[in-house]
Amino acid sequence: GGKEVLDWAIPTVLERHSAAREVLFDVKETEVLVREKTSPKILCRYPYPTISCVGRCVDSSNLFAFCVAASPESPDGSTFDCLVFASSSEQECEEIIRRIAAGFKHTEWFV
Repeated sequence: GGKEVLDWAIPTVLERHSAAREVLFDVKETEVLVREKTSPKILCRYPYPTISCVGRCVDSSNLFAFCVAASPESPDGSTFDCLVFASSSEQECEEIIRRIAAGFKHTEWFV
């Protein structure tokens, strides 16, 4: 779940060749929302306390990812999912990462 996992988790996710989807990525005050681009449907919602790390892909300046606890209630420890996104530019990628990092700091006392 730590940032160091992104070095191998991002390439692993990309190698799966899952169908890419165009989404709207909304960084809110207490959570991250991912919406369908063509409708108001929310695909996923992640409160900051469920996100374990966020970071960029070393090989591509517009790819970023974050890991989320997939089973926080599991007695043998949490497992994590890695979600990978491509932004339209390096600047947009950096801004999204900064905003998620600010969300971590803002919500650290919510846990």
